[in-house]
Amino acid sequence: MKGQLNLLLALVLALVIALMAVANVEQVTIHYLAGETRLPLIVVIFGSAIVGGLVVGMLGWVRLFSLQRRLKAAEKKNEELAALLEQTERLDTAAAKE
Repeated sequence: MKGQLNLLLALVLALVIALMAVANVEQVTIHYLAGETRLPLIVVIFGSAIVGGLVVGMLGWVRLFSLQRRLKAAEKKNEELAALLEQTERLDTAAAKE
């Protein structure tokens, strides 16, 4: 069922892309600092979307690694505290037996 839903979503997305490509065929001029170029509008739109997606993806990647590092530090601290608790419980048990 999930595979069929993904296939249907991909087909709808392909249809939207095809419609945008047909609707945006006129040439536009892009001005850079060192010159200019003429490209179809659809290339500019999808190029901008791809660059935006890459930027968001890289920021998410940095955030993921930051959270993984914090998780490892928290797990290490948890293990240290668990060992300290176990040691304290052993001392309390030994003191209660005396």
